[in-house]
Amino acid sequence: MSSRSNVIVSIVIVALVFSAVGGYVFLTNQYVPPQVAVVVVEPGFGDLSMADQVLEGLEELSGDITCNYTYRVAADADDAQYEINRLAAARKFDLIVVLGQDLQDRVQIVAANHPNQKFALIGGSVSGTLTNVVSATFAQHQAAFLAGVLAGFISQNGSRVIGILASRNDDPTVADLIAGFTQGLGTANTTYDLGVSLLPTQYVGSYNDSETANSTAVDMFNPEMGNASVIFAPVRASMMGIRNAMLCANRTWFGNTSWFDYQNRQPFVIAAEGDQDYIGLPDMNIRSGDASWVVTSVVPRTDLAVYRIINSTLWDEFEGGVVYDYNLTEGNVEITEFQFSTRWVSQGLRDTLAMYRTAIQNGTIVVNDGS
Repeated sequence: MSSRSNVIVSIVIVALVFSAVGGYVFLTNQYVPPQVAVVVVEPGFGDLSMADQVLEGLEELSGDITCNYTYRVAADADDAQYEINRLAAARKFDLIVVLGQDLQDRVQIVAANHPNQKFALIGGSVSGTLTNVVSATFAQHQAAFLAGVLAGFISQNGSRVIGILASRNDDPTVADLIAGFTQGLGTANTTYDLGVSLLPTQYVGSYNDSETANSTAVDMFNPEMGNASVIFAPVRASMMGIRNAMLCANRTWFGNTSWFDYQNRQPFVIAAEGDQDYIGLPDMNIRSGDASWVVTSVVPRTDLAVYRIINSTLWDEFEGGVVYDYNLTEGNVEITEFQFSTRWVSQGLRDTLAMYRTAIQNGTIVVNDGS
């Protein structure tokens, strides 16, 4: 377990108010910033998932409201519950923000024992009977459906074999992503007779194991083994292993002499849980170009959720018991807009994705989650 604190210096506010007799009174008081704690399970921040997007929301909020943030990175769910309980017992935090659907039962237990402490759960939901918890869920499976459609079409440049390599098989968010992806792939395959096949799902077994991700993805790309031309990879920080596997496969089996070789372009990857499109660029430090091998990413806008919840809490508008449902209809879960991959995605394919997006938004297509 590790911890990190980021304290923003208190500021002096000079307020101009009306006095009881109609004159002006200048009040100069030391302002004590609100206290907000954030709890996430390892690998925590920097894992290329929704946790990093939450950080973006906190950074954006810091430009509007001064807060003291305390961060706790827990080793596992048990450790997270211990940290959440310890923070609540301190009785000094205006809000405790917890990230991850896998922690919703732990938040429910602690929140029930600390009814005067406000909590926010990002990525899961807690019983509405607990009026000291606000929840935000993300229908990532809806955006993953679009990713499945996209995978079916871009696989036509190669073997028409698609693989799924995910982080852990006990993560409900991963289960939702896989369910939506496979439904979208199957729908497009049937409708357009794409002739694609899907390999058995593989798991890294961790959120941060690039070596295992690399070796597994290489086997999936290997023409004599998996023969995949596209991999859907919700693997979080293990994504660097996926990049290395793409490089190895491209050099070893697909005979591409250039990163930009279009005619023989294999392999491709679709990412999830955070915007990782830049990882497929020739140089990750120069985020420009149109030929990323990571064609798109399935992204939940957790930054918007955490901004909204903290802002409302500090303005004394905390909506206890409410679950904010972020979905494709409002654009709060989506696939990224091919900023770095326009070379591989035709306008016709974009139009097809738009058609499916509309069908999901109006209820014509109901996307199944992993439950």
